[in-house]
Amino acid sequence: MWTVDLRLVWLALALLLTLAFMLGQWSARESARRAFLQMDRASLGFLRVRPDGRYDEASPLARQWLGLPEASGFLPDAEWRPFLEEDVRAAQASGAGRSRFLALAGGQSLRWWIVPVGDALWVLVADAGEGYRSMQMLRRLLAGLAHELRTPLATMLTHLEVLKLPALAPEIRSQSMRILEEETRRMLRMVHGVLELGRLTSGEPLIVHPLSIVAVAEAAIAEKLPEAQARQQSLSLEAEEGLPLVQGDADRLKQVFLNLLDNAIRYSRPGDRILVSLRSVPEGVRCEVSDTGPGIPAEHLPYVTEPFYRGEAPEATGAGLGLAIVAEILRQHGSSLEIESRVEGETGTWIRFTLPAWRGSE
Repeated sequence: MWTVDLRLVWLALALLLTLAFMLGQWSARESARRAFLQMDRASLGFLRVRPDGRYDEASPLARQWLGLPEASGFLPDAEWRPFLEEDVRAAQASGAGRSRFLALAGGQSLRWWIVPVGDALWVLVADAGEGYRSMQMLRRLLAGLAHELRTPLATMLTHLEVLKLPALAPEIRSQSMRILEEETRRMLRMVHGVLELGRLTSGEPLIVHPLSIVAVAEAAIAEKLPEAQARQQSLSLEAEEGLPLVQGDADRLKQVFLNLLDNAIRYSRPGDRILVSLRSVPEGVRCEVSDTGPGIPAEHLPYVTEPFYRGEAPEATGAGLGLAIVAEILRQHGSSLEIESRVEGETGTWIRFTLPAWRGSE
């Protein structure tokens, strides 16, 4: 007969239970790790933190947004660290999750969630800068619009009162009607511009394709040429041969050229020349819209891309949003405006930007 050593049985059972427990712990950790990997794909960074200031398993996005040099180590002495440590201690003490939105110096904004998983504390982190920036831009736009609408509304009310006068001369009536129409159109331009800029900053993704910037510039020039000719101004295009395709949204980039040409035509004089030039550079295509107009005084140049800024130009009848829209579109294309202007000697304005070449498969 077989005899069974009960000590061996209990030892085997203990080993099996220990193995099952370890497998369960490993399975839980693996499940958590796989879940957090999915977070990384959804533009959420993650890392595991410890109360002693150490961290490990930091994802690439977490390292990028928090400025972590390695996937594990000690938390750097950064502006956000005291807030993160405070939330980690609170989550460890309560066993419940914590979240925080943090606006940092330099314009960076972060949002994180601290999630207890077993005996570990995981931090999910997201770059909240775009949403925060959009909210701030919307507030500035609404405040600016409210301020800008006061003048045309006051003018319209004045002329409406004039039109009520019983013995009004026909020429006065005609002048008041013309002013009412002009101010109405001015308010419509402001509202349209604010809506357009608000839509641009709302986070709506660009439709990026490889495209010929020459074709985009030609379409914009063809649209503005009759207006330039009516003002006795020349409008032309100079483009290098063999320019690379650029990556971008064709409609948005056409809007960039239209807005820049509209400004150049409006503020230039009869006989002035307006030129669109395109040339190849290592990064892609260098674009320039220049004119021989009266130029922009140096003190105004730092502010011309601010919403509603029109300087002191005598013909500043626009909404003051054209260059703000241009700057936002270019920002979304990974580019920016460079503005040079002269008001003495050989006067004129040169506006430049570089569009990155298409790097994907065509």
